[in-house]
Amino acid sequence: MSTPASAWRVTTIGDAEILVRPRQPTAVVRHPGQADRVASWADLDIGVISADAIVHAAPDGVWVVYQPQDADDGDSPAPVAAVHVGPDGAVRRIRLPSVMDSLGATRHGLWFRTEHDPGPDDHDAWLADTRVVVVSHDGTCISLAVDRRILFVHESGSGPLLTFARSAPDADTDGAGTAYSYRYATVSLPAGALPDHLSPATAATDLTDEALLDELTGMRPRYREEPSVGIPWERINLPTDRRDAAVAALVDEFGDLAHYWRGADGVTVPLSIGLTEPRIDVVGEWPDTRVEVTFRHPILPSGRLRRTLRVFDEAGRILLHPYAAIHLMEDLDTRSPLPPAGESEVHDL
Repeated sequence: MSTPASAWRVTTIGDAEILVRPRQPTAVVRHPGQADRVASWADLDIGVISADAIVHAAPDGVWVVYQPQDADDGDSPAPVAAVHVGPDGAVRRIRLPSVMDSLGATRHGLWFRTEHDPGPDDHDAWLADTRVVVVSHDGTCISLAVDRRILFVHESGSGPLLTFARSAPDADTDGAGTAYSYRYATVSLPAGALPDHLSPATAATDLTDEALLDELTGMRPRYREEPSVGIPWERINLPTDRRDAAVAALVDEFGDLAHYWRGADGVTVPLSIGLTEPRIDVVGEWPDTRVEVTFRHPILPSGRLRRTLRVFDEAGRILLHPYAAIHLMEDLDTRSPLPPAGESEVHDL
């Protein structure tokens, strides 16, 4: 089930409760008998591409990481931006190269890996050292090598834990193709300083699928629908040519829906069988611009269907919609017929 846009993630640290709203640059820190402390980082530079907020809890506060999406438009990669909110309400900011993916947080700091997992059949690479960077809330970075591929790190009641893949996934090939299964294990991390090199497999506990699920369930975040306070992002300065290019890219993503697929014989068919009379409209000014796609389809015997996508977020950053047309096709192919509508009515998908 998706998390409501108005939800706040709740983290308890000692007698403090830290609430973070992932959709807005806002945190509220509560202590018993004290007034709420509201913290914000509305001017944080996370680039011109909208980024999702990833929230990690740690014993010394809460990390909010803005991992940039791949724009694939020739731009230089945007840096990773993150903030740390302490139980005292203090906000600290860090920036790292965008090649890093966050793995979680422990008492040591925020963990990043500097490379993606190798292909499933590259067995040697799964046992080769990979570099990990750990950043503390004061901005201090340490780098260490780990001889396994980390799945995630987190704090549990017993201390900091690292969960990793034992080796490359096992391949099971049959007439339908190849399926891969992974063998995971978990190991306790030092409570104090981290060493320059970790070999977690030597003292780890293997995890069954059920045990891994239990571990993930224990990490499940808590959400609440209050308080009402929320500070919006400051509007960025997005050049007009970038605005126009973002609109054009989303319009092009849908192409000619009535002739979307082309076979080897040159014959074209629509995105979804029965789709006809497609129309694409651009509505509204930046940053409230929307692309509206309307068409007829057998699941609605009368009237038209509509898919609406925002081009920019509230701050004016570009929202990426990879595979938007394919997602529309999947929705059309899996939906039951809609209730009949008048000829002029439009139903939103």
